[in-house]
Amino acid sequence: VNFEALIIAMSVVGGTLLIMLGVCCCCCCCKKKSKKQVLGGPDKDDERAAREREKRRVRQEERRAEMKSRHDEIRRKYGTV
Repeated sequence: VNFEALIIAMSVVGGTLLIMLGVCCCCCCCKKKSKKQVLGGPDKDDERAAREREKRRVRQEERRAEMKSRHDEIRRKYGTV
């Protein structure tokens, strides 16, 4: 009976150690990731958002120029220039 208790106790201790090791590894990975984002500059999401903002800005400028030329044509057509 004592031998069985020893096996159960060792299993519990071993399982606890494995769980603690896994938790420590996860914490270390999260720390490295957050530290890398702080030191490494913008991450991929920020870069992608910046590219999207730039694309929208360029499209808006193109639309603005197109509308201006269209309005100028209308003004010339009706002589309101």
